[in-house]
Amino acid sequence: MKKFTPPKQEDGCLIVSFSLLFMLLLLGMGVGGAYYSLDKFQKHINMVSNGIKTDGLITSYEEHWSKDDDGVYRKMYSPVISYYDSSNKSHTLYSDYSSSTRAWFRDVTVYFDKEDPSKAIRGGFWHLWFWPFLIFCLSMIPMAIFLFVLKFYMQQLFKRKDRLR
Repeated sequence: MKKFTPPKQEDGCLIVSFSLLFMLLLLGMGVGGAYYSLDKFQKHINMVSNGIKTDGLITSYEEHWSKDDDGVYRKMYSPVISYYDSSNKSHTLYSDYSSSTRAWFRDVTVYFDKEDPSKAIRGGFWHLWFWPFLIFCLSMIPMAIFLFVLKFYMQQLFKRKDRLR
């Protein structure tokens, strides 16, 4: 029968360091995702409430390749949208998103800034509200794991303190 040997001090330090790094990574992912999505929400709300709504037309697509989880490369398409401001001047909006298929339609809604018509966003429920909300919800997962692990370590710390008394 083997004799039990307690872990070395160096092992405990390594585990604590790894746990701390893991928790900081989770905290960064959660806070970063929440900040990104809330910033998008704020910009979208500001543009929809203070901007001018107009019709846009998808005139072309920027193509690029993206590698998925399986290592397969897929062609991705980002729409290039043309729209006209209040003075009938043409502007171009390069989308900040892409998909593996081209859009089925060419007409889209665009919101642009009154003072600077070159600042614009694409309208529609999916682009304005759904994706930022989804990113916000997904960023809450690492935040919840962070809080769970933090609570676990705090409980362990207090149990250890009580045992030492």
